[in-house]
Amino acid sequence: MKGYHYTVFGAGRQGTAAVHDLILNCEAQTVLVVEPNAARRREAAARLKKLLGQRGGRIQLQPAADRSDLKGTHAVLSCAPYAANPMLTKLALSAGVAFTDLGGNPEVVRAQQRLSARAKSAVVPDCGVSPGLTNILAVHCARVHGCDQVEVRCGGLPLDRPDPAHNPLQYKLVFSARGLLSEYSGAVPVIRSGRLGSVPALGVVEEFDADHESSPTSNNSPQVVEYLRECGVRDYNYMTVRYKGHWQLVRGWRALGWLCGDEMRDAELARLLEQDPVLHYEPQRDRDKLILRVRGARRDSPLQRGFEYSLTAVADRRTRFSAMELTTSWGITIVAHHIASGRGAPRGFATPERFVDTEWTLGELERRLKSIRR
Repeated sequence: MKGYHYTVFGAGRQGTAAVHDLILNCEAQTVLVVEPNAARRREAAARLKKLLGQRGGRIQLQPAADRSDLKGTHAVLSCAPYAANPMLTKLALSAGVAFTDLGGNPEVVRAQQRLSARAKSAVVPDCGVSPGLTNILAVHCARVHGCDQVEVRCGGLPLDRPDPAHNPLQYKLVFSARGLLSEYSGAVPVIRSGRLGSVPALGVVEEFDADHESSPTSNNSPQVVEYLRECGVRDYNYMTVRYKGHWQLVRGWRALGWLCGDEMRDAELARLLEQDPVLHYEPQRDRDKLILRVRGARRDSPLQRGFEYSLTAVADRRTRFSAMELTTSWGITIVAHHIASGRGAPRGFATPERFVDTEWTLGELERRLKSIRR
């Protein structure tokens, strides 16, 4: 068959969902999956075989990979923890193959930008749902609709609101606790009156609707916000959506010494969260949703013009992939397919919204949303 060769690092939640989507939607001829944890490899292999049947024969799983294993790869997808991305970036650069990852940590993204300063092959971080798809939609509002004001709200949370008496955070861990705490810390880039700036993570809480509220989190890299300003955006902000009451508790963690830049303290909190059975997401029992809303407006018209892209994705009843797993994996697979298929790739470092075909991306996203069995 004619198709593309992909390599995926990590066979956890997002990695398994990404492999599934590459086979179904990204013209994958082969997918090499690199996962050092033997139990996770076996679990991913069994799940993918059950879901894909004979098409699962295109997948090869192994515990490690070196430069020779990447020969002929059209795109590497890192679904590994963000701390592994600099090492994996170096590996992809040494092999001269395109590299994509889920991003989400600005310090790691800055390190990748330095590593790829003279690179010829593509290095594309921040390809998840947020950062990732949210930024592509924000840039689409600026480029296509001429918006100079953009706000983004996004969040993954339980489909049904948990009882606060049983689950005070009203949340389930649908991705790494370390990644979550990274987003709840640090500075959040913004644009105000055409100037780049930042606000503290969790600095304010804003009502989203009757049941949900939002607060700034540090998902986005400054490079993304810089590009939005280059596209003519004069005001931009990003916030994460949760059920009402969540942010009050999380902001209280700071009084206990967490979320203040102390990595050891935050690692301790991450362990506590991961050990709490109330926060465990069980695909056979639980369902989640992903809320995404991007609003843009133009101020230069006497008639106020606004544009909005919004969606609510839910966990798929057939595959049991969570909404967060699906949408996060779509962000990276769509970008990897864009690169592999020759639709466009940067020379060296770039976040995805800088080069992808935004109309094509919207079509790919809509096609996948229609496939979810609710």
